[in-house]
Amino acid sequence: MLQVAIPLPVEDPFSYEAGDGSPEPAVMGGRVRVPFKNREIQGYVVGWDSAVPAKPLKPIAGVIDQSPVLSPYLLALTRWISEYYGCSWGEAIENALPKALKAGRSREDWGETERMSDPGLEEVPEDFSLTEEQQYALSQITAACRGEAFASFLLHGVTGSGKSEVYIRAIKAVLEMGKGVICLVPEIALTAQIRHFFKGHFSGNLEIIHSRLTDRERLQAWLRIREGKSRVVLGPRSALFSPVERLGLIIVDEEHETSYKQAESPRYHARDAARKRAELENVCLVLGSATPSLESMFEAQQGRMIKLELTKRVVERQLPEVRIIDLKREIEIHRRMPLFSYPLQRAVEGALSRKEGVLLLLNRRGFASSVQCNGCGVIVQCRYCQVSLTYHQSRQVLLCHYCNFQIAMADQCPSCGAKALKYVGSGTEKIESEIARFFPGARIARLDTDVARRKGMHESVIRDFRDGKIDILVGTQMIAKGFDFPRVTAVGVISADIGLALPDFRSSERTFQLLTQVAGRAGRGDLKGHVVIQTFSPDHHSIVFAKDHDYAAFYAREIEQRRELKLPPFAHLVNLIFHAVLEQEVYRFAAEVKKALAESADLAHPLPFEILGPAPLPFYKLRGHYRWHLMVKGEDVLVMNRWLKKVLSQVRKPSRVKMMIDVDPVSVL
Repeated sequence: MLQVAIPLPVEDPFSYEAGDGSPEPAVMGGRVRVPFKNREIQGYVVGWDSAVPAKPLKPIAGVIDQSPVLSPYLLALTRWISEYYGCSWGEAIENALPKALKAGRSREDWGETERMSDPGLEEVPEDFSLTEEQQYALSQITAACRGEAFASFLLHGVTGSGKSEVYIRAIKAVLEMGKGVICLVPEIALTAQIRHFFKGHFSGNLEIIHSRLTDRERLQAWLRIREGKSRVVLGPRSALFSPVERLGLIIVDEEHETSYKQAESPRYHARDAARKRAELENVCLVLGSATPSLESMFEAQQGRMIKLELTKRVVERQLPEVRIIDLKREIEIHRRMPLFSYPLQRAVEGALSRKEGVLLLLNRRGFASSVQCNGCGVIVQCRYCQVSLTYHQSRQVLLCHYCNFQIAMADQCPSCGAKALKYVGSGTEKIESEIARFFPGARIARLDTDVARRKGMHESVIRDFRDGKIDILVGTQMIAKGFDFPRVTAVGVISADIGLALPDFRSSERTFQLLTQVAGRAGRGDLKGHVVIQTFSPDHHSIVFAKDHDYAAFYAREIEQRRELKLPPFAHLVNLIFHAVLEQEVYRFAAEVKKALAESADLAHPLPFEILGPAPLPFYKLRGHYRWHLMVKGEDVLVMNRWLKKVLSQVRKPSRVKMMIDVDPVSVL
């Protein structure tokens, strides 16, 4: 009797007879075809059971694999993901495999796995001496990799301190031990930047995984890794599931990044799943960041990780000088809201006069954040979402950044018909337009989601900026992370308040991280860097501590607030989100779930969590659906999940109401 995991949101695994008609026996971790309800689907063998079934079982319809597609370690990892994040085991398994393997293709269809030649291969960079701090960190990591036991490190290094060089040398040491490595980076944009650095060191041993690969390319990469032809894997969160044999090291670079959390089921966090895989395979885990998440730093402070510090930039380079500009004071002086304060203008002028590079950050794309009628006061909103439409000048459209609904920009109000529309707020398009007016001779480019979605544009812009063909690069947060441009000496933050305005308990942490990271792009070469931060909140602790590059002070302040409110890392959150076209249906079901949870406890079995809500989400209407949520807060996720699972199975959900469970959410918006 086989136990088969089904890749659907159901309670699995299911039991099937092995079947006598197949020429090959099913294998643990292999794919099989099974009858399910009124159709035949692909499932995954996750166990055997010798017990006699109480009633006759359906036989499997066929065997796809003669060898496993999932190792015992990856089976165990996907089982943990299903239990921790509240999805089915089959869903977790499908998430771990290339799309081509989900379509039932047999080994005969897989084809050749030889790597195509790469004309863009970089030359091997020169070696240079490590600092004492780098050398100590490297020695600790490599010593742990030589062992056969789990070890975890938090590599906390200021921007420009040479964390990447520690990674490179640790990887080389692990390869010499005959082991493999997985290095996670937060997103495609950073993968494109760092891959050239990795290629120069590992050439044919390197496999790069990212979502822009075709299904065939991803399958071929997966096979090369499985066959041992590639022993260094670089990529975003999906790279964690690469079938690396004799794994010796997992690196999670920029571990604080929220893009490591998957937005759809299974809603796993790659950082935490990486820790679990390292534990299962008894290998070394390194989390690296200049601005670690509070959860990771708390783990290190509690002694559950080894903290390694890189407190200085390489070759004694100085951290940039940061100046905070109070925009309230600027308005008093100029009697208007200046887009660029005088200190920021001077910083840009100075850099341009010296032929140096400039970065300007505004974490909002588009030309104007909203369009408002001066006549009736109406702000033009999305038809399906309770949010304002953003004006994109280059396309002459009003666009919703949540559902992509768009309408052509008109010259009159859609509500009262008055020709009195005005632009409110600024986006990266407007910054690009205005900076061209201030500095007409400068070569300017923009990098945001609108630009990056065009094939090859992201890499092209970054390459041109690095080569000095662009003087000023304007962009959203994607220009703030991981890039090493020695020619950049001036960085400007147009408005540091955008993130602080969000109703999320992590807004201060994200603001501090973003400001610290973007400031760290300045002065990474031989020239000193200068950073200007414009804000209406000059005394906010996240901005003050970012100015001083003082992570320790920020952590101390923020962790006490979290402790008082019993928020992560002092508790776990599980967000139950309900949405439907009819708001009343959503609210009624959310209230019913809360009542069922409250009534499920008794004196002998008290609730293992606190229930918060139901309440509308901050953006409570998106894509035509009204959204309410319940938040439960407790200490043990697995206990919480088991309790929720039992209660939810007893509550009848209306067919028109959708529900999702988000364990350890990184955002509550």
